[in-house]
This record gives sequence, C-alpha cells and structure tokens, in this order.
Amino acid sequence: MTPQRDQSPDKTWEDETEFHLPEDHWPLPELVHTEKPHAAPSNESFVAVSKTEEYQNLRSTFRKFAFPMTVAGLVSYFTFVLLSIYAVDFMATPLFGSLSVGMTIGLLQFAVVYAWTFIYVNFANKRLDPVSGALRNKLEKGAQA
Repeated sequence: MTPQRDQSPDKTWEDETEFHLPEDHWPLPELVHTEKPHAAPSNESFVAVSKTEEYQNLRSTFRKFAFPMTVAGLVSYFTFVLLSIYAVDFMATPLFGSLSVGMTIGLLQFAVVYAWTFIYVNFANKRLDPVSGALRNKLEKGAQA
C-alpha cells in the first residue's frame, strides 16, 4: 500500500467520505427539517379529541372498512389452504400444460393482496387522511395555545 497524505505506513488508512465533502453538503436530507417544529400535545388534549364526534366517526369509518376487508382476506387465504389440504384432486387439475388449478389460485393470492392494498390506500387517502389530518392540526394548534 502506498502511503497517502496524512498517513503513516504503520497506521491503517481510514477514509471517511463525508470528510471530503463541503460543509453545506449532506448526502441525505435531514428529515427533521421537512416539517415545521410544533409543540407536542398533552395527554389531556388526546383524551379530549378522542371524545369528539369527529374522532368517533373516524374510528367507526376505519372499523367498517378494515374488519370486513380483513375477514375477506383471511377467508380467501384459508380457502386456498383448505382446498390444498382437502381437495387435492381438484387443485391438481391441469389448466394449461403443467399449470394446475392450485398453482393458479396460489398465484392469484398475490393479486388479491395487491388489490386489497390498492383499495385500502385509496380509501385511506380519500376518507381517513383528511379527517385525521384535521384532528392532528386541531391537536397541534391546541398544544401551541
């Protein structure tokens, strides 16, 4: 190893990339600077907001959507599992070449999970996030007062 500047032959060389960068350059953005600083709400504020009709409606809306979707997901998955265990001949039925009914249903599980995720994200963006954002703003404004 050829000795470099600020290095002696008996000392191992350590190169810290950030040392060579200008002072105002950081490789990754500081995430703490993306939001304005705000005061933390008190426990009493959280309790007060949790008793509001807005919050109760938000929880109710979430539950009415999430629980049926969860049940549908579990039914879909366990139907596949139970068919694999108890309907072996049906699941082994060939569809196209060596692709069987069981393989097709198994691969469809990925599509089902993707669809549920897509549906939930759209639902949350349209129905849950606006209300929860308003509640968060109310909490933060109350904490600053």
